[in-house]
Amino acid sequence: MKATSSELLMRNFNEIFIELDPVKRAALLAESYTEDCLWIHPGGRIVGREGINEAATEIRKHFPEYRYTVTGEIQIMHNVATCRWGSGMPGQPFHYTGTDFLEERDGRVSRLYTFIDQKLFQS
Repeated sequence: MKATSSELLMRNFNEIFIELDPVKRAALLAESYTEDCLWIHPGGRIVGREGINEAATEIRKHFPEYRYTVTGEIQIMHNVATCRWGSGMPGQPFHYTGTDFLEERDGRVSRLYTFIDQKLFQS
């Protein structure tokens, strides 16, 4: 059974982007992302599962214990899902927040857009 865009979005938060082991994450990405996937985020554009895995590995190196929490309703339109989220130590205030837009194709992520709320970084 193919995953829906909202299921894929939740898999990102609860499995893929919190996985510390790059080999396990690569297997999760192979199940959930198309070969030609694209992730656009404040740091740039990443094409392909291998590149996303490398970027996620770097994120986990800096924030290994951080978890993601969906902070609002997941909205769905056709094959696109979006939601607001926060990330930080469990039980603590969020270190950063953002919004993701995910486009699904044939039950896999084809495009992921991540917006980070910049106001948290301005002091």
